[in-house]
Amino acid sequence: MQPQDRGGMSGPRESEQEREIDVVSPADRANLRARPIRAGEVIRDRREAILASWLQRVRGERDRPQVAALVEAIAVLADHLSTGTTPVPELPADALEALGDGIDLTEIVGELGILRDSIVRIWDVPDPRLLELRIVDQAIDRAIAAAIDRHARARDRTLAAVDRISNAALASRSLDELLDRLLRVLVDSAATVDCAAILLREGDVLRVRASMGPDDGGRLGATERIGEGFAGTIAFTGRPLEVTRPAADPEVVRAVYGVPLLDNGEPIGVAHMASATVTEFSRQDRQMLAAIANRATSAIVQHLLRERAEHAAERLREREREFRTLADNIPQLAWMADAAGVVYWVNRRWIEHTGVDVLAMHGDPMTAHHPEHRLRVAASWDVALERGEPWEDTFPIRDRTGRYRWFLSRAIPIRNERGTVDRWFGTNTDVTAQRFLDEATKLLNASLDYGKTLQELARLAVPDMADWCVVDLVVESGAIRRTCAHDDPQMVERARAWNDRYPPDPAAPTGSAKVIRTGEVEFHAEVTDRDLVQIARDEEHLESLRRCGVRSLVTAPLVARDRVFGAVTLVTTESGRRYNAQDVEVARELGRRAGMAVDNARLYHDSQQATRTREEVLAIVSHDLRNPLGAISLAAANLVIEHGAAPTSRRLLELIGRSTSRMEHLIDNLLDMASIEARGLSLSLAPHDPALLVRNVVETDEAVAAERKIAIAVDCDFGGAQLVCDGDRIEQLLGNLLSNATKYCRPGDRVTVRGRLAGDRAEFVVEDNGPGIAPDEIPFLFQPYWAARRSAVRKGTGLGLYICKGIVDAHGGAIWVQSQPGQGASFGFSIPMRAPPAAA
Repeated sequence: MQPQDRGGMSGPRESEQEREIDVVSPADRANLRARPIRAGEVIRDRREAILASWLQRVRGERDRPQVAALVEAIAVLADHLSTGTTPVPELPADALEALGDGIDLTEIVGELGILRDSIVRIWDVPDPRLLELRIVDQAIDRAIAAAIDRHARARDRTLAAVDRISNAALASRSLDELLDRLLRVLVDSAATVDCAAILLREGDVLRVRASMGPDDGGRLGATERIGEGFAGTIAFTGRPLEVTRPAADPEVVRAVYGVPLLDNGEPIGVAHMASATVTEFSRQDRQMLAAIANRATSAIVQHLLRERAEHAAERLREREREFRTLADNIPQLAWMADAAGVVYWVNRRWIEHTGVDVLAMHGDPMTAHHPEHRLRVAASWDVALERGEPWEDTFPIRDRTGRYRWFLSRAIPIRNERGTVDRWFGTNTDVTAQRFLDEATKLLNASLDYGKTLQELARLAVPDMADWCVVDLVVESGAIRRTCAHDDPQMVERARAWNDRYPPDPAAPTGSAKVIRTGEVEFHAEVTDRDLVQIARDEEHLESLRRCGVRSLVTAPLVARDRVFGAVTLVTTESGRRYNAQDVEVARELGRRAGMAVDNARLYHDSQQATRTREEVLAIVSHDLRNPLGAISLAAANLVIEHGAAPTSRRLLELIGRSTSRMEHLIDNLLDMASIEARGLSLSLAPHDPALLVRNVVETDEAVAAERKIAIAVDCDFGGAQLVCDGDRIEQLLGNLLSNATKYCRPGDRVTVRGRLAGDRAEFVVEDNGPGIAPDEIPFLFQPYWAARRSAVRKGTGLGLYICKGIVDAHGGAIWVQSQPGQGASFGFSIPMRAPPAAA
């Protein structure tokens, strides 16, 4: 059977000859009129004629048994319908399937219509109404065929759309491409759709990711909050939504229909379509959009996951690029190691410094470590790996020239979400300069012999900071004294010979002489031959400089208190190192520290010289004054004996005696002060009874105190213990404190001297109930030449308490004072019962 034309209503066409075939004889007609006709019986009786007519009219080959079975089934159905029997049995499925093998649905409907017409012709009588009824049946058949054809086309279109959706999901390389293809399928498959869009969820909003229609590009990127608006309501409820709006203007949207894109019940977006031609979308169009949503959601989710993964990967790559850029440009050497401590990455600084990359060292950075430190560093690194704790160590690392520089090395563990160490990130910070400055500071502070110290400083700078180090110092005559240091002693001897032949010229236009004159740093990152020509004194000197191979140098002044004492020069030769701005600052700081050390040493020597001069003057003065004072005192005593009868003469002579005694005491105090400031008091140690020392002092001052109506009490209990001390100095100390107390007390006041054992120390306290001391005066009481005005009448020289402190310090003890105005004062001190080893 050939396919039928589907341009209009489909089905087999009858020729005029076919319409004239009469399958009912006149005898049959007579029998039919004589009794009631049952359709089922007629069909069975005339089955052969029905089959012949049907087969002739369809012009095709059919399996006769299969068609016969179908006719029988129709007869059975007719029997039931005639008698009203229920339920009405259906046609056998095998007969329909056999009939429809390889035949389009519309053709099957047409052939069934021919079969019906072949059966109806059994009752064919010359009745015009029956003919018209057959025409109506044929019209209805053709209408049914057309509807079925349209349905079949819609079904085919839907199936094709679903197939295109699947292809789009598979063929799309990106999410945006997938969404555009989906919308194209929808618009192409539904004639009533004028525009469409797909919105995807981003947090609490929906963003238009694809749009197709008159303004397909204008809406891209627009957002709509979930729960608000058309698409937001669909996403919030998770159900389809249709809005119809009849309008006369064809450009106005009349119908909008949208469906949610659900992934495991959660909305990931919304797809909607709109029409300006219909007020309501057909069921097929709605199903089309639903099919797109259902079929495409999983693909959209996959693309979203891929897009997020790509974005995350891109962010990760960007962070890695940022990290590598940062790591390659930090001043530190940086590296990363796996959980086992095997290095798998180093930054550019590491390679530039060591000249070795990660492959060359086979994951072991210790190949660049100093051999003397490897075992120690490896042990500390193993401990950090085992404990998963941050690691830190300081050790030398070899550079590309084979020289070692000191680095502070640190590494921190990087843990995963389970808390397990995944890898390590480490840095090596060059601390050679800081280490050198620290060592230089210790060296400079260790000795006040700056000449020797500067020699040691020059040797300290080689080789960590320089191949050559030259220190020039301006001496008192204005000349420059030079010290050189190098790793090779022969080179040092050669330099000394050069200095003898070419001594530093203070007037030289360049080099250290210029730096000393100007106080400004001179820096040559790259020493050229022109620079050597300016430095050289003659051709021989120039040739010597060239042979040295000077590459780079920096000269900094030795400065303190805005004075320049000399210059330090750092030079590189065979190492090939080039100094930079950081090295200039190191040299400048070195010059500042060395200058301060030189200045302090000179100040110390000057002060020592001044102290020695003062001691010599005091010794001369005291010696020269004691003789005339002794003569005056002796003469006054003799005059008292000879002329003491006259009261006036006696008072004058006693005044002379007291004045000379006071002058002798002042001289003793000055000598003691000089000794304390110079080297401390010298002691003559011996065992003494501390209670006896107190009684001796009290007995000496009792008479004077009694004259002023001041009572002195003693409260001592040392349990017979012996105190190893300088007895004279302790009595001098107690005498000064007791004298001070009686000096500032008023008539009727009381002074008490106490003594006790305090562990392994003897403690003495002299307290009074006099006027007391103002709090702001107490911090200054033990300073020399500071006399507190505690009385409007009496003043002190300010040396007594200073000497008291000197005596206590010499014994290794402590001295203190407690006082409140109007409540008296208490001076106390304690010293060890046994003399300290240094004093002994």
